[in-house]
Amino acid sequence: MVLENFVAWSFAIALVALIGGGAMFWAYRGRGSIQQVFTTPISALTLPEDAASKDFQQGCDAFSQGKYYQAQSYFSQAIARLPDFAEAYHNLGLTEANLRQDNKAVASLIQASEQYGQRGDRAGIALIKEHLAILRDR
Repeated sequence: MVLENFVAWSFAIALVALIGGGAMFWAYRGRGSIQQVFTTPISALTLPEDAASKDFQQGCDAFSQGKYYQAQSYFSQAIARLPDFAEAYHNLGLTEANLRQDNKAVASLIQASEQYGQRGDRAGIALIKEHLAILRDR
């Protein structure tokens, strides 16, 4: 009788732990951690002819397919190779926003606006302002 009670309670506790762990995993890495605010990445007007452009394009492809964690990695690699790549910062910010990493998204978008400002790209800065307003209203 005691063994049967122990097994029943052990099963109940394991079931609760499994459901709770699954819910936490879903919220952290699953679809619960994604809110598609931005549907398409921006394109670069001129791409550098190096590995950064390959990373950027792979990031855009992953973004378009909804693979935001993968896109985040590609855009980060493009930035590591070319630190003044405004469009990579911009798309990294959009990706982070879709991953509900709003603080990172804002920082990336601000960095993109600084890079746009250094090259005098007013259209890029205006687009950053629109995207920041969308994040603010979310």
